Amino acid sequence: MATYDKEQGLQSILNAALGEYQPLGFRLMEMGDHSLMLHYRDEMVGAISLGGATIPVIHEACREYLESLNAS
Repeated sequence: MATYDKEQGLQSILNAALGEYQPLGFRLMEMGDHSLMLHYRDEMVGAISLGGATIPVIHEACREYLESLNAS
């Protein structure tokens, strides 16, 4: 019988929400019950409220961060 690991299941969902941005080096990590931390490579680059964490919001945060890197 397969076992379900809650932590691993949640991380799979967060990884899927990143879509095309995950292979570029983005990660999402849950922080407490109210927010997600957005990481690029090993650096925390943003926070997203769980109440507003939709896939378009997550993708926009990733896109904006990449644009900020290109602008510098």
